[in-house]
Amino acid sequence: MMWGEAQSGADRADVEAEQGWDAEREAALFLDRHRLDQGPDNRAVVLYAIRHPDSALGREVARRTDGGVRLTTEDVAALRPLLRAHEEAGHGHGAWQRDLGVQAERLESLTSDARQITSDFTSDMAALSRAQRGEGDANGTKDVAALLEQLIARIARTERDLAELSGSIATLHDRIETAPRDPDVDPLTGVMSQTGARRLIAELPDQPHGYALATCGLDDLDVIETRYGRSVADNVLRTFVATLRQSCQGVDIIRWEDNLFVLLLRGRPLAHLALMMEEARAAMLARTLRLRGSGEPIGVVTLSAGVAAGMGVPMQDMFDRAEAFRAIAGGGQGNRVVSRA
Repeated sequence: MMWGEAQSGADRADVEAEQGWDAEREAALFLDRHRLDQGPDNRAVVLYAIRHPDSALGREVARRTDGGVRLTTEDVAALRPLLRAHEEAGHGHGAWQRDLGVQAERLESLTSDARQITSDFTSDMAALSRAQRGEGDANGTKDVAALLEQLIARIARTERDLAELSGSIATLHDRIETAPRDPDVDPLTGVMSQTGARRLIAELPDQPHGYALATCGLDDLDVIETRYGRSVADNVLRTFVATLRQSCQGVDIIRWEDNLFVLLLRGRPLAHLALMMEEARAAMLARTLRLRGSGEPIGVVTLSAGVAAGMGVPMQDMFDRAEAFRAIAGGGQGNRVVSRA
């Protein structure tokens, strides 16, 4: 993206918190450079594009300003419908997040209740056993009967709550599944999909200073999925993409398919992207990934990547070269970045 000298590429909240990145200030600088009014409408469009460069709005701003072209007032007006579409989608997504958070808290509470019921049940059964062996008096037997009655009532109440929660989660799942999705964005990771990258790919051979391309994926993701399930594997993929975003700022990231990602860096040499991928590899290696709830470590998760570069070359040729290098990198234990055979 051609945001100018102020662009840091730290477009996510976690990066922003770590590096003190100021999107508001960058938006003001962008408007000033492009001689646009600092009004709220212009600022909203630019701010969203800066914070979400992988969105349709972000990519359209990048396309219109590529090569140092100024963004005009007419351009901003034409981009506002994209902003409204993103905001509406964001509101829906935010509602789902809030609902999921509420349901998760309820589920956690019910799980805690179930653990307590199990503990109480064990204690009460021990007391009942003592009473039956004559170790308790008549009053003791009555006390145990009262405890059992309370326990049965608690179990019945928890069962009703669980049934209600199950219905709420099923309804929420249906809402998410039937909601319209942006085909340009990968729903799991939030980066560009193959569909969203079509125009970018078509323009690559015309890049005046060439481009670098990397293909990468996690080593043994299938093993993680087999051992821990798809939801854990999906969370690992999200962590992987967060690592790529932090280490490869200013790079277009595309989820090509499942565990295969393509990274494009325009106008920079191969060594620049190769260094970024090495940083991502080291950062991923240093992460400690644990299961939610139990805190059990899932072990070291690594990536392997291949990097190629060229000028006036179709993307497919570059992709094939990078994939050949990635095959070399993934050989053995993986955890390598290969840019030369």
